[in-house]
Amino acid sequence: MAAFNEETTAQNVIDALGSEAVGKTFVITGPSQGGIGASAAIYLAKGKPERIILAGRSQDKIQPIIDEIRNIDPAVSADFVSLNLLDRDSVRKAGEDIKRLTSDGISALINNAGIMAVEHFTKSKTGVEAQFETNHVGHFLLTSILMPEVKKRKGVVVNVSSLGYMYGGAWDLEDTDFQTYDCWEAYGRSKLANILFGIGLSKRMSAFGGAAFSVSPGFIPETKLLANSDVSEKRLTAAFEDATEKNGGVAPVQRVATIEQGAANLIMPALNPDLRKSSGAFIVECGIGSVPDWAGADQAEKLWRLSEKLIDQEVVV
Repeated sequence: MAAFNEETTAQNVIDALGSEAVGKTFVITGPSQGGIGASAAIYLAKGKPERIILAGRSQDKIQPIIDEIRNIDPAVSADFVSLNLLDRDSVRKAGEDIKRLTSDGISALINNAGIMAVEHFTKSKTGVEAQFETNHVGHFLLTSILMPEVKKRKGVVVNVSSLGYMYGGAWDLEDTDFQTYDCWEAYGRSKLANILFGIGLSKRMSAFGGAAFSVSPGFIPETKLLANSDVSEKRLTAAFEDATEKNGGVAPVQRVATIEQGAANLIMPALNPDLRKSSGAFIVECGIGSVPDWAGADQAEKLWRLSEKLIDQEVVV
């Protein structure tokens, strides 16, 4: 099997692992044009999958990706499903819509959609801070709905996190109302939740031969994620310094990457059978990264219970 590293692109992954995509069904959230989710979908289409489902808020932003997939391989079924992760009714409807398209199972669910450093405190319809709801709680609910389909194919769940989890520091999972709001701390907590969710999922999915991972795609200036956050460079610098202090002098440095390099981190764990033995890992630069002791199994279980409470249902995988 080919070795992957910080220089690996999505094309490199498909060149090495494209055969693992043949006949598979992939679901990707937040694949708007110009982002890493869209790039992941486009490169997966080169591997001759059966179906790629793209779930997001705006069909106008996703339709160009569907068109490109169909141009790459007309035999690939490409579908749009409306999904607003801030609205749990929308999440539940999207889950059922996806299940109708995947009656034979889901090979990989890539939870990619997210928002970053929303400057002013904002809540979802159910009263949860917007970044935590979008980046974690909505995906927790969607994944729970789709898990029966993932089980059918002993599939993989990939949660797109970030080394930006360090902006939140060691979160005790108690202050979920974010009464003292800092946009970067809230972002970091949501990205920590992505990592912990991967650990919790891995423990449960091992029972049926599935796997789960969290990934850091790197710092990708080409995408619109930071630009859309409306946060100044000055505030970003202050957040960087604060995160370094919170993490004992370790800076949350992310290598600058291209969109194609970022997308490689999404599709590599979705396709690489050799990674199954490392289920639960945090993937950084297409390799296995490390997380602090305070981001371990105990916190993962605590987050799982909190997430069940927030969506008001027990989730059994």
